[in-house]
Amino acid sequence: MSDHADAVFIGGRITTLDPSQPEVEALAVKDGILVAVGSTAEVMRHAGPKTMSVDLRGRRVVPGLNDSHTHLIRAGLNYNMELRWDGVPSLADAMAMLKSRSRERRRRSG
Repeated sequence: MSDHADAVFIGGRITTLDPSQPEVEALAVKDGILVAVGSTAEVMRHAGPKTMSVDLRGRRVVPGLNDSHTHLIRAGLNYNMELRWDGVPSLADAMAMLKSRSRERRRRSG
């Protein structure tokens, strides 16, 4: 097994969300985990002959957020009261549903 990074991303503007180093120009990844951030020279120390190198050409990289939480109680309580988009075959049908729901709410409130 190699100690080298699987991939390095260099020459970019990488947001780290670390107050002590909010932006770096390069990062290295091994097995899906960041193993280094910093200057291109610092990060290239983690590269080997099989490391994929990506030149970001000054482009911005930001951390991703994978949020898969749900609000089950709220969804259960309001399921039948909300406008549902699942199974709507077209944009025209969706717009008609919105128009109908809007008329229904005006009728109830007025």
